[in-house]
Amino acid sequence: MIQIAFAGHNRPNDLGPHRLVSTALTAAFEMIRAAGVDEALLLTGLAVGADELAAKAWREVGLGDIHAVFPFLDDAAKINIGPGGLATSATWLDGAGAEARGRNPHLKQTRLIVEAADLVVVVWTGEPAKGAGGTADAVLCALELNLPVLWIQPSKAHPLRLIRPEGLPSDFHFPEFQEALHRGRFDHVEPATPEALRKVFAAAAPPVRAHHSAAAVKRSRVDEWMHKSLWKTYRTFRRHIGGRARVDTPDIPIPASLEAQPGFRLLSASYLTADHIANRLSAVHRSEQVLLVFAMIAAAIIGSSSALWPELKVTSVWIELGLSVAALLVWATASDRHQHEHWSEERHRAERLRLERAGWVIGIGVAGSLGPSRIHPSVGRAAARGSGLPSGRFDSARVQSWGAWAMAELVHGQAAYHRTVSIIEGRIAHRIHRLEDVAFIFLFAVFTLYVVLHFITSDEHLPSWISGIVVMTGSIVPAFGAASIALEAKLEFQEQSARSKRIAATLEALCEGLGPTPSLDEIQDVARNAMRLHLAEASRWQDGTSRRGLLRA
Repeated sequence: MIQIAFAGHNRPNDLGPHRLVSTALTAAFEMIRAAGVDEALLLTGLAVGADELAAKAWREVGLGDIHAVFPFLDDAAKINIGPGGLATSATWLDGAGAEARGRNPHLKQTRLIVEAADLVVVVWTGEPAKGAGGTADAVLCALELNLPVLWIQPSKAHPLRLIRPEGLPSDFHFPEFQEALHRGRFDHVEPATPEALRKVFAAAAPPVRAHHSAAAVKRSRVDEWMHKSLWKTYRTFRRHIGGRARVDTPDIPIPASLEAQPGFRLLSASYLTADHIANRLSAVHRSEQVLLVFAMIAAAIIGSSSALWPELKVTSVWIELGLSVAALLVWATASDRHQHEHWSEERHRAERLRLERAGWVIGIGVAGSLGPSRIHPSVGRAAARGSGLPSGRFDSARVQSWGAWAMAELVHGQAAYHRTVSIIEGRIAHRIHRLEDVAFIFLFAVFTLYVVLHFITSDEHLPSWISGIVVMTGSIVPAFGAASIALEAKLEFQEQSARSKRIAATLEALCEGLGPTPSLDEIQDVARNAMRLHLAEASRWQDGTSRRGLLRA
């Protein structure tokens, strides 16, 4: 479901004749319908003036529900929210609390509305803002978030115009843009048409991929058996080599009032589905890598065993041939399906959805947290489509309850997770390196002893089993070395340990200034910083996709 944000003037001298504006609004919403939108949600401040005219025109066109956002907790006491009223649902912000901290409630209202939208419709003179949070700020916020703007100019309600971020110059400067509009220059503005809007909505939709569908996670008997057996290899390896780490993890359940929100349930379902797919792909890919490494070591052991037991030569050849064919099939299948790329995509998708869900709870979005002039992937915004905004009042009780859960999801829980990863991955890297040392010492000792024995006596007088041990050692120890190099190169234990340690320390530092009862603004500031950190890490991890292809063992 498409989400449309609306902003417009409330001063009579800016708005002009209501009849002209109402006619233009009806035409704009009819054009949205003609672009193929059957159902949408209108997000508006529902203030006197253009907001009310837009709500009435929306009702007449019948595109869908209306969600109002009020800047103060005691706003709109006389407006009926629900059946029969202008709005179906509403959100109330603590504007008085924002003002006490030097913030503008109307600007926070505007940002909340615009960040949740796919398209912003404005009734705007084109003039600079007369105060923070006005229509000009809504246009600026939309363009910074790379959102298109459907523009109705009150004095010239026709034609409708479309401002698309991709049509703006690379050195875009909003005051310069406003100055050009004031002079009647519309170089970077195009006439709005159903075809143009259809392209806008198509661009906002994510590409449909087969492995994103429900069929990709269908639990067949074979699939379940594989995940209960072979695909548990990596988890078993990690548990036995890395052990367990005791890190205090915050256990904050989802508040009942939050779980009752339809938008939160929608985002949770999207996130859990993506996380499930990503985890299964991770289990398959990492387990296959460990199995290939084990096969490499097993081939070295079996292939050299005939040096001790000559009668096993033919048998060992058959076993090695089977291991080689199996390894080739595993590698070729994963390569043909671009398995490591799918895993990286799904992991990045799940992370975006996790951040969108946590940000939704406290009224911020991932795109808005990254700052202006960024091109944002549509995955998070598209998944959040239809979730609307949290309904109800953001009073002190809600802020503390929901904010605590959001902080646990974005900061405290992630810090504990990365502490755990740092300990376990570091332990695995250390033990693998220690195994390398032991293997080399063993090889050095065996070879040294053989050289000494060779000088003491001739080869004819040495037992054959000694030569066999030397041959096996010379084959198996290098295989152990190659295996450890492969595991570190593909699974990055040491690098991940150091990176997780750094992330945990950074996340813990974010909350140092928070008091026992932080305000919504303080929680949002910390959450935005945490989102930037998580997204930077997710992008960095995704950039390493090419390194995670299976080793051609």
